Amino acid sequence: MYPPVLIINEKLGDFFIDIAKLVFAGVVLSTLLDITSDKLLVLILGISATVVFVIVGLKYYKEKGGK
Repeated sequence: MYPPVLIINEKLGDFFIDIAKLVFAGVVLSTLLDITSDKLLVLILGISATVVFVIVGLKYYKEKGGK
């Protein structure tokens, strides 16, 4: 049986990775469908947010038992 902290960290890691995928999909769809007028700003902010969420998600995956 896994300790509860490890399970929570794994779930949080999954959550942040899923948010990163949704942000990336939103950026791709908005640029393909011409929803926004300033595509460069949307791409920069979207890719930055995706990278941040992936990094946070991976940090939660790597945490071992609350250390």
